[in-house]
Amino acid sequence: MTILRVKAKGDGRIVSWSRLKQGQLVDAKRFGSFSSTTTLTDVVTDLCALCQSLDGQCRLTMVFPNGPTTAAFDLTIIGNGFQVLCGRRLIRGWFPLNPFAAECGANYDVIVTVDASSNEAKSKIVDLLQAKYAPDVVA
Repeated sequence: MTILRVKAKGDGRIVSWSRLKQGQLVDAKRFGSFSSTTTLTDVVTDLCALCQSLDGQCRLTMVFPNGPTTAAFDLTIIGNGFQVLCGRRLIRGWFPLNPFAAECGANYDVIVTVDASSNEAKSKIVDLLQAKYAPDVVA
């Protein structure tokens, strides 16, 4: 198992919050929509895309959803021979003094835990993060 702390660089996707809680990534408009949205950081978006390329049948499971009282969430991407846990944490942006801090992906760190039975899958996931984000290795 490998654990990395990754500093997000920006927004990835704006998705429907209610659909994300059901494990579905459905793009949504941030403003002009009556449904709630949440920002996936570039880190989470990149991991979702890579996991989908590794296993087209991978699934996303919301472990701990964000909501009105917290911007943090934990989600798991489970594929054939691998599992990636992403813990999004609001670190920067002066929240709660700046209530819009949660809308900017660059204000988050993502704790990524990679567990894989395949060394190939694990190395592809870790290599992507190291090449794009220069993460801190926690364990």
